[in-house]
Amino acid sequence: MLATSAAGKQPACPAPDANGRVTFGDGSILMKTGLEVNPDGAAASYTPGDHGYTYINNGVNLHIHGKKLGCSAQGNQSLCHTEWTKAEAGNFGPGTAEFCVYAMEVEPPAGGTKTACELPRKGRYFVGNGKGRPKAGEQVPTASGDMVASYLSMTHLTHTVHGQVAYIDSAAIPGLVTPQSNLVGALAWVRYGDHEVFAIVNDSGPAFGEGSVALHQQLRNGQVGSIQPIGPIPIDLRCSSVETGLKPPFVSRPDGGANDLCKAGHKAKTSSDIRAYQGIGSGVTSIILASIKPPMSGTTVTEEVTLERLREWVTKAGFTPEKLHQMATCLAH
Repeated sequence: MLATSAAGKQPACPAPDANGRVTFGDGSILMKTGLEVNPDGAAASYTPGDHGYTYINNGVNLHIHGKKLGCSAQGNQSLCHTEWTKAEAGNFGPGTAEFCVYAMEVEPPAGGTKTACELPRKGRYFVGNGKGRPKAGEQVPTASGDMVASYLSMTHLTHTVHGQVAYIDSAAIPGLVTPQSNLVGALAWVRYGDHEVFAIVNDSGPAFGEGSVALHQQLRNGQVGSIQPIGPIPIDLRCSSVETGLKPPFVSRPDGGANDLCKAGHKAKTSSDIRAYQGIGSGVTSIILASIKPPMSGTTVTEEVTLERLREWVTKAGFTPEKLHQMATCLAH
């Protein structure tokens, strides 16, 4: 049974807050923003060798003698990358560097338990120095036709597939990020240009205005890609249709940097990774339907989240396309 309040006629438009967001009487939040990419939660978000949709530095912090170094900070990126590469080569065993991981699932050492880090933050655990290692995800096909291993990337929200709890695949399901933990699991409607998408708030973050790989694909192209592009792109395929045919949110990031990007007369000198980094600058209208969530237990949807079920849950609660369009007009008031 859906957790929802009655969805009747459109209420009078409330005044927007200082951030330009409109909050309706039932808690629904209307906003117009840009949309950055949240690359977490996909099968290829993080991979050994750092070829995933985002850099491993964006999901870990390095700890040296009890001191935390944020790996996403520009000044720490090179050191973190070097130490992670060595830790991978050493199977994250004793003597390798210690990383506090918050974007990947961690498995404990054999016969041991996971070691929490950066408390009181929850869900963060050490890998390296024999304290644990990133949990392996599925093998995924690369742009060259090879298979690459992956690390299991996490999202705040999970769902139930064939009786088992699983993370929601953000490359298959349109998801939004929220800075408000009570909104995790809420359903949503998102529009950009001529494309309208039903989505679910599946992850938490510092601000609104961030969405999953699948949401970006639907808003830009009208559909989720049947085959997702995954790097690395080897030198012999550089600047071929494998690379030049990439569609947003995917972009090519050559190992040789900006000087090795594809352009007329240039012969690529290095391989390239495929990152999910090309966001939408502005003009994305979102309505987070705060009072509507699918059947849930904690932060787990008790059935499988699919594109069709997203649509059914929203429309069953009385939020027809006509009603959602009416609500969206409140941004013009």
